[in-house]
Amino acid sequence: MNLGQIYETILGWAGDKLGKKYYTPVFDGASIDQINTEIDEANLPRLGQTYLFDGGTGKRFEQKATVGIIYMLKLGHLIEDKMHARSIGPYSLITNNH
Repeated sequence: MNLGQIYETILGWAGDKLGKKYYTPVFDGASIDQINTEIDEANLPRLGQTYLFDGGTGKRFEQKATVGIIYMLKLGHLIEDKMHARSIGPYSLITNNH
């Protein structure tokens, strides 16, 4: 993750608590001051870190972790669609065809 993605994650957490959705384009998005204002309004920690608990034992982990909500986009490029094969035999060096 880069720094922008971390801020986006924390802003998503603030938006979830405040019932808001944000649109922040990559190079023209929210400033750090705007993000901090939303974080403060949602009463969340500025660094977006909180303690997590082990689901099996219920014990708290020693270190805080950055948490939040982030929207991911899955690319539709699959290797199966890009694979190709060629049978053995002669082919043209110029056109790469047989």
